[in-house]
Amino acid sequence: MKLYHYSKSRSARVLWLLEELGIDYQCEDLPFDRNAFHSVDYLELESYGRLPMLVDDAVTMHQSVAIVQYLLNRYGDGRLEPVRSSVDYGRFLEWLHFGESTMMGPVSQVIEHSMLLPESERRAPVVARGKRALGFFAKRIENELEHQTYLIDDDFTAADIVVGYGLFLAEYCGAFPADLPCLQAYYDRLKSRPAFRTATR
Repeated sequence: MKLYHYSKSRSARVLWLLEELGIDYQCEDLPFDRNAFHSVDYLELESYGRLPMLVDDAVTMHQSVAIVQYLLNRYGDGRLEPVRSSVDYGRFLEWLHFGESTMMGPVSQVIEHSMLLPESERRAPVVARGKRALGFFAKRIENELEHQTYLIDDDFTAADIVVGYGLFLAEYCGAFPADLPCLQAYYDRLKSRPAFRTATR
């Protein structure tokens, strides 16, 4: 199994999960530079330069949350997700996809318009709008965490990996919501995990 990865990209979710599950893998680290995607074997497999890319025998995948589900299905042995027949499994899937489909939009807006785009193309109102939206979604997480340790009660799951990556990016771009003590304590717990440190180095 091989993961093509660059720091702070969505491939960090996959790397984090691989570490948590203790799966044997190879990781090719690429710099955040489109030219670097013309590496020895990368473009033989992926001509569009998209990351993450996981190659597992005949399976090649790019969507980070789909890869998370694939790894859980094939290698998880019931770890890092609720029992699929339980009522918690629907909640788990909801949070798993919330981390990408809901959280990442505003986080991406803030990053693009405060860090990635050329100065002439950055728009302060877009950053402000992204921060407001992120704050709204963060309050939903805060409410969930008032009486539990992780998103699914007191069990760390892959949903925490997907959402935790969004919080990591929010911190990186200076948009981590303030005055949400449960959210901050939750994020501190995630940061203390060795697999988090490996995935976000």
